[in-house]
Amino acid sequence: MGGAEKYCANLCRCLAELGHRVFLVACECDRDIHPNLLHVPVKVSNWSSSARNLSFHRNSQEALRNLDVDCAYGLSRTFPVDAFRISDPLHASWFDIRYTDRWRNMIERLNPRHRTILGLEQSICNPEHTRAIITNSKWSRQQLLNCYEYPEESVHVVYNGVDLDKFRPLQQVRPVDEKLKILFVAHDFKRKGLGFILDALRQLKAQGVACHLTVVGRDKPSPFRREAEKFGVSENIDFFEPSSRLEDYYNDSDLFVFPTLSDPFANVCLEALACGLPVMTTTHNGAAEILVEDKTGYVLEGSRPLASQIAAKVMRFSRLALEDRLEMRRQARLCAMGYTVLNNARQTLEVLTALTRPRQGR
Repeated sequence: MGGAEKYCANLCRCLAELGHRVFLVACECDRDIHPNLLHVPVKVSNWSSSARNLSFHRNSQEALRNLDVDCAYGLSRTFPVDAFRISDPLHASWFDIRYTDRWRNMIERLNPRHRTILGLEQSICNPEHTRAIITNSKWSRQQLLNCYEYPEESVHVVYNGVDLDKFRPLQQVRPVDEKLKILFVAHDFKRKGLGFILDALRQLKAQGVACHLTVVGRDKPSPFRREAEKFGVSENIDFFEPSSRLEDYYNDSDLFVFPTLSDPFANVCLEALACGLPVMTTTHNGAAEILVEDKTGYVLEGSRPLASQIAAKVMRFSRLALEDRLEMRRQARLCAMGYTVLNNARQTLEVLTALTRPRQGR
């Protein structure tokens, strides 16, 4: 289950527990979320990415027209809705980050997938179609306002929440090994910055800093294995498939490094903090907004070369005394305790309640 699916499940569960009647318009639904959750199934076409996005939009709108609800909250690309949550990088801004070459950028804009996503995004970010937008960070809010003419007063920041019972520190203190244990968790290795970490490991090895990198996620590891071999660090890297027990990886690491190019708020950072694991990420990740430099982690300047910054800050961390590392772990956990799933649901509910209008057919 990815970050968006976890958020949806947690929100539905909390809203149902708070006594609200919740309909989930979706292709599939985990029946274990909550017994009172009402699943409204919609079909999607898997013929292509464009067909999948368009069919979900059209079929979910048809389903909404047959529901008697006070408020429609969109988590996937569809319109009109009362409120929409931006959890993925805005395609309008990510496009220019992904395709920096001018000609490649122009060609890719003709791709049916990109044209469909951009078209849906433009319609969603039209105040005539969406009465309020929720972002999960200030950074994401600013990206929205930079890309689209949407009224500022209708954009609300509600930070993500984390399950503090599932993601918690081990009772025992993890022994300090000779090699610093670095963790990276993602499903898109390139966008999330794995290549920068490999380059940083090369620099750290040249400076005599021993590190071991654990990579967990769903992506093709072969290009990064080759890059690691080129850098001479392949023997210090392990790749693992996605796991439902990520907390075990967090608790077996010294530092979580996530040098993403673009993320509204990567929830893996919050999960790591909840397990008492200091986090290093970029200013292009909304999660950086809750970090305190040298206390709960490290923030990399996204507009500057990342590999050298990673290497310098990993070296700084490696020189910390054991008691200083333990204090960072304690501060990391304390930071996460301010961002619970229930807090997220209640703040989201405040926004949705303000939009509630008398029941009427859509």
